[in-house]
Order: sequence, then C-alpha cells, then structure tokens
Amino acid sequence: MNGGRVITGRAVLIGVLAFFAVVIAANGALVFFAFDTWPGLAADHAYDAGLEYNRVLETARRQRAQGWTSTLAVDGRDGDVVVRIAAAGGAPVTGLRARVTFRRPLGDERVRAIALAERAPGAYAAQAALPLAGRWYGVVEAARDGQPVFRMDHEIMVRQ
Repeated sequence: MNGGRVITGRAVLIGVLAFFAVVIAANGALVFFAFDTWPGLAADHAYDAGLEYNRVLETARRQRAQGWTSTLAVDGRDGDVVVRIAAAGGAPVTGLRARVTFRRPLGDERVRAIALAERAPGAYAAQAALPLAGRWYGVVEAARDGQPVFRMDHEIMVRQ
C-alpha cells in the first residue's frame, strides 16, 4: 500500500502506455522537423558533382597506371620543404610544376599552399616554415604543360 492507495495492474498499464505515448510523440515531432528542415540534398548540383567525381576517379586510375610515387619531407628548423617524385622504376620525374598544400587535421584554418621549384632531377623544394609543430596533411600536386598529371596525399609530423 502506498499512503492508503492501492496500485493496481490497470494503473501500471496506463502509466506504461502514457510513458511510451510521450516518447513516440516526441520522436514523431523530431522526425517531422528533421524532414521539414533538410531537403535531402548533399549538394546543390548533385549531377554535376557526380560527373566531377567520375573525373576524379578517372584521374586516379590514370595516375595509378603510370606508377609514380612521391615523398614529402619538411625540416621544421629551417623551413625546407622537399618533394621527390619518382616514376615506376624509381627514375626521377622532371619538368613538372609542383606545389604542396598543407593543412592541419581537425579543421584548423591554417592552410598553406607552397609553390615548389625543381632543385635537382625529381626533387622539388621551397623555403617555407610551417607555423606549428605537430601533425600536418600535405597534398602534392604536379602539372605538366598546364595539365594535372600527379596528386598524392601525405601525412607528416613537423618537429620545431
């Protein structure tokens, strides 16, 4: 007994049903507002974005077929950025216009795009110190005659 009042099976059933009715009503309201505010589009021009993605995939297939590789090194003390690009057999790839774009993980807004000059066959370099030590992502891009021919993502650790 609870203060002279008896809790019956009917009272428990009504309480459980009322609880689930509130939960279902709240979830229904959230679903309604979610569908009402989001149109379901991930891009404004989904067809064009799909075509661009197909071009990216085709470029990646061509790059994989040519077998080029790259290495990226950064000396945090003197700011020397060096990218080496080699063909499938290990021979240096020369005559490219190369650049590397650095960004920090987790959305940090420190993005640095650095144009590289060919210092030796297959070695492209520049003086450009990164502002912080730690983990950076570097995207190496190279072009020949204005046409992109190579792209590689690197993850590096910069020590100051």
